[in-house]
Amino acid sequence: MANRVFKFLIIGLLSSALTQAQGPGPLPRHPGDVIKYEIKFDGPNADKIKSVNAGLNLRTSPPKDQVGFGTNIPDNGVSPSPSKTFELIFKVPENAANGDYYLYVSAIADEGSGNYNDGQEFNTPPIRIENPKTFTPPGITVKPLP
Repeated sequence: MANRVFKFLIIGLLSSALTQAQGPGPLPRHPGDVIKYEIKFDGPNADKIKSVNAGLNLRTSPPKDQVGFGTNIPDNGVSPSPSKTFELIFKVPENAANGDYYLYVSAIADEGSGNYNDGQEFNTPPIRIENPKTFTPPGITVKPLP
């Protein structure tokens, strides 16, 4: 009996230590929240970048109770600075679907452009969007009239 209690106590302590070691994840974002990123280009053509377009994409379909909700959040403004740095600003729309959103960036110069995707050219944690709004399409019946 004491041996079982000891094993249970050890398992409980190990589980607690592992849970604490992981720490909390980033807080979810909600409609109306503002998300900002700073992007800095480096290398021989970094000073040629004139403008940046960016967005946050949901890489899956929206949940079944959010049919027709948005899965892309475009930037609301990109502010360039002379130091090859750009500040991206996003506002979570009212119809954003729940899920994890990933950043993509397009950099535009007079001579060409470059596309960058989270998980390929850079790594940032996904942005978790939680939206309490739902919409499930109702059923439909259609019959021809004489």
